[in-house]
Amino acid sequence: MDHRDSPGSPAPRIIGGVLSVLVGLVFLWMLVAALVGRFGSGDPRGYGLIFGTFLALVTGLILSVTLPLVFPRAKRSRAFVWTLGGYVVVAVILIILLTTA
Repeated sequence: MDHRDSPGSPAPRIIGGVLSVLVGLVFLWMLVAALVGRFGSGDPRGYGLIFGTFLALVTGLILSVTLPLVFPRAKRSRAFVWTLGGYVVVAVILIILLTTA
């Protein structure tokens, strides 16, 4: 019997799920901070935009690595490609918003 056929331990999927939720919440918080800093009028110095963008880029990268752990082993590589592609799109948009402010 091949080791890929056995279901194995659910621990990586559980840990990946918990980490994805925690990092995802921080990512969304920083994404909102960056967007409010860019389009809102409450931050005249732009600290929300600058730090929100930087921290959203960092947490987004961590999220794109931890989120595929939630999927079964056979689908993790495909999930990684999709999450990394989504990260690149969001990162490009954030950098454009930061540089055009």
